[in-house]
Amino acid sequence: MHVEVKNLSLIYKIKNLDGSFLRKNLIKKIFSKKKTIEQFWALKNINFNLTNGDRLGVVGTNGSGKSTLIKCLSGILSPTSGSEINISGKFLPIIEPWSLSEPTDSVENNIFLTGLILGFEKNYIKDNLENILEFSELKDYKNFQFSSLSTGMKLKLIFAIVFLLKTEIFFIDEFLTTGDERFREKSYNHLMQETKKNITIICSHERGTIKSFCNKLLVLNKGNQEYFGDVEEGFETYDKFLKV
Repeated sequence: MHVEVKNLSLIYKIKNLDGSFLRKNLIKKIFSKKKTIEQFWALKNINFNLTNGDRLGVVGTNGSGKSTLIKCLSGILSPTSGSEINISGKFLPIIEPWSLSEPTDSVENNIFLTGLILGFEKNYIKDNLENILEFSELKDYKNFQFSSLSTGMKLKLIFAIVFLLKTEIFFIDEFLTTGDERFREKSYNHLMQETKKNITIICSHERGTIKSFCNKLLVLNKGNQEYFGDVEEGFETYDKFLKV
């Protein structure tokens, strides 16, 4: 398995509205024949390489490109020409967990639905059903409507589905930083034990989480790669941007 990224870039083209008033901008839009288009670099020349057992933490202030990176790796966004993304292994993007659920259906049926959306076979999900219910601590709630669960219980279920249905590469955007602290620790311990040979990329603002879980760090700043390498040294680089 490996994840190799070379010169990954993504440019957004945006209309330039220089006025501060809605009426002025509307008039310009109606009567002006010229449309000013500006380019915004969401990501610019990102490079890194990961192999079996690597856990990459991605940090940066809001708007630095963390979520955009995950979406490019997952195939949700198409990077600009010249970018290279080479992924060897079955990968699982965990970006918007609520989109994987059906609120009006039962907990048990949601396990099957989410598993199928993530690309797993029905029989495989069935074989892992009891383990998922046990891990999520929702065995007594399997016939409950998903929408009737508390937010914490919903997260526990999705945690369990994602982590117990085996995959080789995880792309995680802030997902692990929410929910019950005890259960979150349980999930991290599971990941640490069960994914020693896997590859995990996690975007997070929680420094402690990344330091305890990751062996490599990628620092982004306004779409630019400022650092890739050792975690401790990477946070020294990151702190410089926080002080600016």
